[in-house]
Amino acid sequence: MKRIKRLSALAALSMAVASLVAIPSAKAAVTITVMTPNYTDAMPAFYKDLNDRFMAANPDIKVVQTNLSWDDILVKGRTLVARNSTPDILNLNTFSDYAAAGLLYKATDIFDSKKMADFVPAFVENSKYNGDAYAVPDLASARMFFYNKQVLYSSGVDKVPTTWDEVTAAAKKIKAKYPKIYPIAIPLGQEEAQGEFQIWAGGNGGRYFDSAAKKWVINSQANVDTLKYLTSLVKAKLTQPNPASTNRTDAFKLFAQGKVGMINASVFFPSTLRDYKSKVDYGVAPFPHSATGHSITLGVQDYFMAFKKPGNQDAVTKYLNFLFDANNYAGFLRAAGGFIPATKSASTTVDSSLLPFINALPSAIFYPGDLAAWPKVAGTITTQVGGGINKDPKKVLDAIQMVAEAAGTK
Repeated sequence: MKRIKRLSALAALSMAVASLVAIPSAKAAVTITVMTPNYTDAMPAFYKDLNDRFMAANPDIKVVQTNLSWDDILVKGRTLVARNSTPDILNLNTFSDYAAAGLLYKATDIFDSKKMADFVPAFVENSKYNGDAYAVPDLASARMFFYNKQVLYSSGVDKVPTTWDEVTAAAKKIKAKYPKIYPIAIPLGQEEAQGEFQIWAGGNGGRYFDSAAKKWVINSQANVDTLKYLTSLVKAKLTQPNPASTNRTDAFKLFAQGKVGMINASVFFPSTLRDYKSKVDYGVAPFPHSATGHSITLGVQDYFMAFKKPGNQDAVTKYLNFLFDANNYAGFLRAAGGFIPATKSASTTVDSSLLPFINALPSAIFYPGDLAAWPKVAGTITTQVGGGINKDPKKVLDAIQMVAEAAGTK
């Protein structure tokens, strides 16, 4: 009798073990890290809501998201890569050096053909390295010529300047009428000197890289002449003091306070003026060009990229597709504050204030962001080109050219 009971107990135990083996194990949670820049103060709240909803819909994925200032993310993002401690998803203004190092998924590994087709083609082209997109655009910016209507017209200027000569003439009239107002702001400080210089040089036919010849042309005559022209404005005291150390943010504040007559600014500038509670009545026009050049706009875009890590592809795919869902992406654009949408579908519902910038995109030139060397070259331009105001412009651009050539053309 005891033997039968013992056998029955063993049988029961065997059945219990078998049943446990048959039950599928719970799927292990995956944690992904997401690092993003703080376009506006609304971004943290946007991401908290987005991440909470994403994790509720995907309980097997945990999102750890960090929102940083642009200054911090530019440093920290590169530091993490150098330490081989990359986030799973990064939102930044460059990607090609990471693509060149084989660190990124292709965009087509993350998005299907329908979603890829919805991205604005020009922005997708600017997201490619060696012919393949390794990132997707999150938003874009273009530059226009902003001016204080009251200051410009009351100074006796009857039309918005379209050429450099007209800019100089208008600036002299503003200075004569309003000695305490800076006629034009030229921020060549380290925040974004590469953008300020490029839009002026672009209107003179100047570029950083010649794609057809596959060579750097930073010290071209067109660029040298541009730096000489900007220097002439500074020497005539038609700009704010110390352009080489003035950051874009500083110049924006001066314009918002009514202390600047004319300025180069981005598509998000109107929202910045609202944030500053500015009462300036401003106008927007195409950017002035040299006598031999033509008006251009500088197209700038930022990117989302996903880093290759064991077991994370499904999670980053779900997250990025969730972010670019129509409603979620609309929320992203609202929080970011007045940028050009990166998708065709979103471009049909933009605020009318964005239309001049969207209409200017056919004349846009872009940074050579498809070159792995670009981040290093851009950093050198940012820190050194402003020095051309106080030093020999040719020597300053020659020095940057040497850095670019050493960095390579791939």
